[in-house]
Amino acid sequence: MLTLGLDPSLRSYGWVIFDDDGHGSIIDRGHEGTLKTQVPVTRYIHFRSLVNKLLDRWNVKSVGIESPAYGAGAFSERHFGLMMFSLEAIFNHRKDVILFDPSTLKFMIRAGLNEKIGAITKYDVQKYVSLDTMNPKLINNDESDAYCVAKFASRFFKLIDGNLDPKQLSSAEMRVFINRTKKSKSNNFLKIKKTAHVFRENSRFFKFSKVPPGNVDLPDKAYIDQRLLKFLEHQK
Repeated sequence: MLTLGLDPSLRSYGWVIFDDDGHGSIIDRGHEGTLKTQVPVTRYIHFRSLVNKLLDRWNVKSVGIESPAYGAGAFSERHFGLMMFSLEAIFNHRKDVILFDPSTLKFMIRAGLNEKIGAITKYDVQKYVSLDTMNPKLINNDESDAYCVAKFASRFFKLIDGNLDPKQLSSAEMRVFINRTKKSKSNNFLKIKKTAHVFRENSRFFKFSKVPPGNVDLPDKAYIDQRLLKFLEHQK
């Protein structure tokens, strides 16, 4: 199964075509940028075109994209706009897509680096990819980010489609995909909200493949695979 991973950036937009067969080989990869001297909107249009071309060329099953951290500095709005232009191309091709914010990606990458202490650097991500692909040669850092997005996207969709045993998840994937919760207090009662990705269809992941051509309504949320529900019940 092929998955497209995207690391949006106006200066250096990275992408990877990931194949989960075997050791997760990289079928194709690349990165390209735009200039500050361009009319701003044309930079967004350029990358929407890039995503369109990739989806035309490769018959991917799903797409993963790094989403911006909201309110995280002056560039947050620009990155959000670029993500939306990219999502337009993904929607028009009716590909399922999942969004990973930077902190979530680093959390899962950290688990693959033997719980590295301290901030995750660009080199750490490159090293993670090198170890995961069993290739000592480091690849471009934007492509490395895109690889991680693609890999985790592939594993998530295999999980919810019933093609990946949850016992095969790493501890970090387990938390992000199915166990993460958020606690809040209201009227002296403790509320626990499930915020793991599997419970956030039409929010953190979208089944665009279920939207008929010419329709723009969000599809009904899919039922969670029974094997996954049994696993969650057993955890309790």
